[in-house]
Amino acid sequence: MAHPSLGPHEGKELELMLQNKKELALFYTDSEVPDAFKPYLKSGRLHCKTIKYDLFLKGLDGKMYQVIHYIISQQPESKNVLRFVEVLAEIKQKGFCPNLEREVGRLLGYDDKDIEYYIQHYQNNHPNK
Repeated sequence: MAHPSLGPHEGKELELMLQNKKELALFYTDSEVPDAFKPYLKSGRLHCKTIKYDLFLKGLDGKMYQVIHYIISQQPESKNVLRFVEVLAEIKQKGFCPNLEREVGRLLGYDDKDIEYYIQHYQNNHPNK
């Protein structure tokens, strides 16, 4: 059994998607869609849904930032893409919530042990959340 990891798909998302082992991948503002995905997006083999919103970071520098999520999928507007968009909106509204994080993890194709490891890691590093 593999040790749980914070990023078990990191660097392997495209390979997993092309092998139909991963339905969705998520990239965001500070880690935009890797160039390797672009030919597959252009050809229509993969699809990208972009979600933009403004985020006010109080307590850090008090500035407004635009956050962009790139949801890469096998099928455009599939039920999982639509649910992923809903879950991201809930997280934006509520903040960190273990049940929502579990759903994100499942939608992204992570194993339960990796999801729980991530949640535990987050809670250990953000004890007031």
